[in-house]
Amino acid sequence: MSESICRFMSAKNEDSTIQAVRFVYETECHSLTQPFLHPIYVFHIVTKGTAVFRIGNSKYSLKRGDAFFAFPAFPYYLDADDEFEYIYISFMGNGATSLLPKCNITPENPYYADFGFLCTMFENAIRRITPSNSNLLAEAVLYYALSFFDSGEGEYENDEQKNSSNIFQNIVDYVDYHYRESDISLGRLANVFSYTEKYLSSLFKKNMQIGFISYLNNLRIQYACELIQNGNMNMSEIAVACGYSDYSYFSKVFKKITGHSPTDGLKYLKNQ
Repeated sequence: MSESICRFMSAKNEDSTIQAVRFVYETECHSLTQPFLHPIYVFHIVTKGTAVFRIGNSKYSLKRGDAFFAFPAFPYYLDADDEFEYIYISFMGNGATSLLPKCNITPENPYYADFGFLCTMFENAIRRITPSNSNLLAEAVLYYALSFFDSGEGEYENDEQKNSSNIFQNIVDYVDYHYRESDISLGRLANVFSYTEKYLSSLFKKNMQIGFISYLNNLRIQYACELIQNGNMNMSEIAVACGYSDYSYFSKVFKKITGHSPTDGLKYLKNQ
């Protein structure tokens, strides 16, 4: 992205469990004053470049897909390269102090690697934020993201479970990068990662609660909506650009996900 995106959340009732305050795509880390010091909580997801995150006596190497947290009155530093970018949601509320420890998120444990599957969701969400949907969208993204962190209840993952999580993360990153290619499929993933299609399918259902095809189609239709709003392509070109060689199938999937035919979706999105 060429410039930072920042949206302030409108005021809400004080009894809200968690209130999102800012939803920001930060592309100018080098221009910011350090150390960073916030009066509220901040959830960051790295989208580009690399950096070293320093908080207290600890430091962590950051790359795309890594998540890190900031806490009230805890200063931290980011030693970043020139391409470093990240999205963050700052938040507050009575529920935050109880929820984060349950997710095993504390000043002593502020960093989580390999959450790349969240990047696309964060990037798409911040592009779609408006004054009317800002609170709902930011808080929905925040709660959804936090749901993937350790609940602090029960036993920790064993080595086999951790290995399965790492495999799945690599698969999702691959799909997120290649979803616009027409030949992306479970068969291709099986060849790339040397697992059976059945096993890969089960990983998607277990970790995403939806199947591979549904995940792939959601990515493609989100991209189709972006192309429609850009207004530089006709619908047949958009279908091909999203990875659909069959326009009728694209139209069927588009209507199933959005509730509109591509033509009606074009009219609707053009007026947004």
